[in-house]
Amino acid sequence: MKEYVDIYGGFSPRSWKRDISKYATILDGCRVRRVVVGANHSRIDGFTITRGLARSHGGGIICDDTSPIISNNFITDNFVLEPKDFNYHRIHQEGGNGGGIACLYNALPTIRNNVIFRNKTSVGCGGGIAFFGWARKAGMPDPVIKNNRIKGGDRALVENNVIIDNIAGINDIHRTRSSNGGGISCAYEARPIIRNNIIAGNRAKGLSDAGGIYCEYFSYPTIVGNWIVGNICDDDGGGIYTMRLGEPILGNNIIAGNFSMNGGVGGIRLSKEGRACIINNLIVYNQSGGGVRCVDSYMKLEDNIIMRNKGGGALTYAMRFSYFMPSVVRNNIMRENDGKAIVILKNAGQPLVVENNNIEGGCKGKGNFDKKTDFLVDGINGKIKSTRFDSLHYTTILVSGRQIGKAMQLTGRILHLGKKWGVIKTVQKRHIVVWGDLSCPVKKEIEFEIIPSYRTM
Repeated sequence: MKEYVDIYGGFSPRSWKRDISKYATILDGCRVRRVVVGANHSRIDGFTITRGLARSHGGGIICDDTSPIISNNFITDNFVLEPKDFNYHRIHQEGGNGGGIACLYNALPTIRNNVIFRNKTSVGCGGGIAFFGWARKAGMPDPVIKNNRIKGGDRALVENNVIIDNIAGINDIHRTRSSNGGGISCAYEARPIIRNNIIAGNRAKGLSDAGGIYCEYFSYPTIVGNWIVGNICDDDGGGIYTMRLGEPILGNNIIAGNFSMNGGVGGIRLSKEGRACIINNLIVYNQSGGGVRCVDSYMKLEDNIIMRNKGGGALTYAMRFSYFMPSVVRNNIMRENDGKAIVILKNAGQPLVVENNNIEGGCKGKGNFDKKTDFLVDGINGKIKSTRFDSLHYTTILVSGRQIGKAMQLTGRILHLGKKWGVIKTVQKRHIVVWGDLSCPVKKEIEFEIIPSYRTM
């Protein structure tokens, strides 16, 4: 890319009609080179960016101290290798980050309306997108520190994307724990706004953490309004993991169906002096270790629905340090999880503040109560007769044995087909279109479930 040059793809060569799926403009790295190098004051829009290969960071696109607009692209099947001198017998090393996109240091791109699909790192973080480093560019508005957080200044934006089926650490067979964040990783003061994305079916391998989103080393992302669904990690934090002074703000997200291969928490994990504000999220149906686990970290956990999580309760808490201010658990609904709603393993610090929560089985604390909920009974069960992956649109078409509901009521709902989870794009009569690849052989009809919306009457 070049400064002050915008490039657009997806046009018919005859009529100049634009359809980026039908008239694909392909930028192909041929598995020998990176595809795109970003530039300031520029835009890349409407391309298929594929088969890139890099030895450092950013298999598809690298933004190194640059801030382009990356919009309406299919970024798929790109790959990053680990450094040549990588030591496979040590843990927690720096690999090659950002299979699809890598954003380094002063990079503040706008990444909007893309499909980021099946990108991989060999050993390294951020199968889909990796953010690494601070933003301190001359001429930027000065950030300020308020309530122990950096506020103000320019920020990268990740908005309205579909980030699905990416893998961090696909070749990390020595399990070096160096491949965190199957969907997105944030490290070293990265502060992107991650808003209104589908982040589903991503994987962190190599005994690494966070199938969905990973935060560490003073990274302060704002993560709001996303579907974080069906992500898998080898170690802990199937959906989200924050550690080592990472401090995300998590608001209005659906965090469902995530899983840890080691039995760790499926929903959200905080540890090693991590921090998080977790407010008004739907944390449900995660498949291992319960909903939230906070170890030697600080959190504000308020106004969330934490229900139907497997392998543990709504919250598991442990604290060995006395210098943290007490974590706050307030105004949450914690019901129908496996095991006791709140489990405190150890607390050497100040008592956990637990107030005004609806907790199954009750709990000591100001204003806590135990009351059945009045959510709509709108979950749907049925059987699928056939599945077909549509590689042109990165969706799977599921054919149900019966018409299941009105399309507008089901768009954005969470569906699982066996162990595969996805987000519904559209419904037309018996055809359910789901983002990602949920295809599988169907010898007999397969049961599916659309989980409840948890809306009230």
